[in-house]
Amino acid sequence: MTKARLGGDADAPERQLTKSLAPVREVMDSGDLDFNQLLQRDLDDHRVAVNLIPYLLKPQATGPAFFPPIMAVLLPFKNKRPTSFPMLDTSKQVEHDDALWQEERAGNAFRVHRLLGVDGELHGANVGKLWWNQSEASLVVLDGQHRAMALLAVERTLSRTWQGNGEQFRPFYEHQVERLLNEYQVSEVDLAKIEVPVTVCWFPCETGESSRPHESARKLFVDVNKEARPPSESRIILLSDGELVNVLTRSLLSALRGRNGAHLPLYGVEYDNPEINTSRPARWSVMTNIHLLKMAVNRCIFGPPKYLINLAQPISGREKAEERDEFMRTQLDLASLLPDYLDDAGYPYDRDAIGDRNFPLGRAEAIAGRFMETWGLAILTLLSQTAPYAAHAEGLARFKESWHTANTHAALAHDALFGGVGIYWTLRDSYDHYQDAIRRLNGPKPPKSDVIRAWETLKEKESEFDEYRAHAYVGSTRRDVVKRCKAAFGVFNTHACQLGLIMTLASLWEMRKNQPGGADIKDLPAFSAALVAGWNTFFKSGGSRARDRRYAFTRDCSHPINQISNMDTPNAVYFRYFWMQALATSSAWRHLDSWLPNRDAFDAGLSAARHMYLDLCIKQKLKALESSDPLLGPERRIARAKKLATAELQKALHHWFDVLPQEFEAWLASEVSRGNQVELDLANEVPAPEATDASNR
Repeated sequence: MTKARLGGDADAPERQLTKSLAPVREVMDSGDLDFNQLLQRDLDDHRVAVNLIPYLLKPQATGPAFFPPIMAVLLPFKNKRPTSFPMLDTSKQVEHDDALWQEERAGNAFRVHRLLGVDGELHGANVGKLWWNQSEASLVVLDGQHRAMALLAVERTLSRTWQGNGEQFRPFYEHQVERLLNEYQVSEVDLAKIEVPVTVCWFPCETGESSRPHESARKLFVDVNKEARPPSESRIILLSDGELVNVLTRSLLSALRGRNGAHLPLYGVEYDNPEINTSRPARWSVMTNIHLLKMAVNRCIFGPPKYLINLAQPISGREKAEERDEFMRTQLDLASLLPDYLDDAGYPYDRDAIGDRNFPLGRAEAIAGRFMETWGLAILTLLSQTAPYAAHAEGLARFKESWHTANTHAALAHDALFGGVGIYWTLRDSYDHYQDAIRRLNGPKPPKSDVIRAWETLKEKESEFDEYRAHAYVGSTRRDVVKRCKAAFGVFNTHACQLGLIMTLASLWEMRKNQPGGADIKDLPAFSAALVAGWNTFFKSGGSRARDRRYAFTRDCSHPINQISNMDTPNAVYFRYFWMQALATSSAWRHLDSWLPNRDAFDAGLSAARHMYLDLCIKQKLKALESSDPLLGPERRIARAKKLATAELQKALHHWFDVLPQEFEAWLASEVSRGNQVELDLANEVPAPEATDASNR
């Protein structure tokens, strides 16, 4: 426990401590950041600049400003890359500053002194000293990084040391600090009075080549923040090692680094949103987000299997952790990866008891490797190569290449979309704050800072990106085409549509298990590629402009099959039906027939899924008729709803999916066994929100 200081002697240890505090974004290059190495939530520079720094510097009539202690942890880094500390030497007694100390050294990385009493035992005052080599270690802020950034912003502005220390964030702070210092008439003497408590931590047991200090730091971060203002769900996924589903989700993100175009670009994935949007990513440039990736892992790996095998099963209710864990062990074939019994850091594990919340952390890398070689690669193949998503990625890459960053605000806007984690949200909040300030003013508007101009640039750039994406998808940038494409991607980029795509992979893999020859999970990437080939064939075919299948899933088209009233995640089961119906077309099925030679199982599943979707359409028609024709009796209302919904589905299937009217009538009249199908309650519009026993919601 110590303190950091502003002002005073520049060489004083307490002021040097202020200079040494480092947010993780400055310790590591963002381009090299592995998602398993994230230690803290994103910095909200806007909050620091407009709330914390004024609070720190402004004289308060009610008393002094107070910051709770900042927590910082000493971690090993070399050239901005995480490493490990040398093994800690055996402690010894040394004399220093006319006192006796117990010394411990970790090579040249760091050294610790603890004061000893006259009896040679540790002194009751718990006095200590810590030295570290900045070329091998950094003091990373683990908790209170916004408080730390407030100190750093003032210190760097005073000492003119922004260059080389988070210089890209300088526009958020420098002028604000200078203005506040002048407005509040804060002198060097006043600054010297500002002291902030700091807790400095290190892990004596996490030294040596086999140590895992960064994992210990992540766990400490989660523990510290459990009862405080909680980190966003995105940050919990990136940080937590307590759930296997989070570890596997991070492996998907880490795999996107350095793929050289083989998969969607990482900047096309939203993983830094401080809020949660339940149906789609919030940023217009991205294609998907970390929540969708977690849902994909959850359904493909943990199931439970009823959602994949029974295609007439809506997503609702609670799920049994035991069933999910058992399915995971099968999906990843842990029997071929791990021994029956194993020891991990002194903790015994029974392989058949491994689950989402009970797994050997020392084998997490091996489990994640198995996942990425199979399911992970298959999932990324779907999200990277299926025509709409490939077009989004291609358009985004060309849009990025065309962006000129000749001035500060353009560079900030560019970084918000393609680089710095959290900058987008800082620009958004800063702009909202600026607009609020304008509304409160009676006089002339304040000048626009680079931060405000950067957000305005982002808003202007959205239409430009829409053109790049439309050109990549349909080869045209005509205004009507761009508008139509934007509507299409308003569907493609929802959680329901994307999770439906991924659940199709998982459901058809369950069918594959019962086909001649069975299923080997090593074939999953090839199986996924076959599905992509089938869907891309479907999107390319169709003929006339009115029947352009690239718009088949939209609602803004002739005879739309998509009648879903909202894009909530549980509605992924209906999009799974759409994706399966596309594969059922003759041109698309050619890519699947060798994988599913016995098509009866596919046709039976498609029929069950269609029945469930028709039930949804009838249910929605009923609710509409209740409003439009309230005097219609219940029986007549149900009959009319069925007639309207059935007719619309028949026309959509004929128009988009080559299902002949006589084929549809035969299907409708057939005595299809629906013993396993769960009928939807016509009183409810959608299934209840998804919930599980084994994952946070």
